[in-house]
Amino acid sequence: MPAYCFQLRTPDHHPHAAERRELPDLRHALIAGHHFARNLLRGHAGPKQIRGSLDIEDESNQPVARILLADLVRQLS
Repeated sequence: MPAYCFQLRTPDHHPHAAERRELPDLRHALIAGHHFARNLLRGHAGPKQIRGSLDIEDESNQPVARILLADLVRQLS
C-alpha cells in the first residue's frame, strides 16, 4: 500500500503537525486528510484565524493534493 504524508503548512513557517499513513489510494488519502485537518481545526481556540493548507504528499514527498484550511473552516462554522 502506498504511504501518504499529511503536512500542515501555515504562513508563519513554524513546524506543524505531520502524519504519515499507508492508504490504498489518493481518494482514501483525501478522506483521511480532511479528517486530520478537521480535528486540528476543532482543537484550535480560534479556527477562523487559521490560514494555510494541509498538503498531501506521496512516498517521494511530492505534493499530490492540497486541502485549504479556509474551506474547512467554512464547513465547520
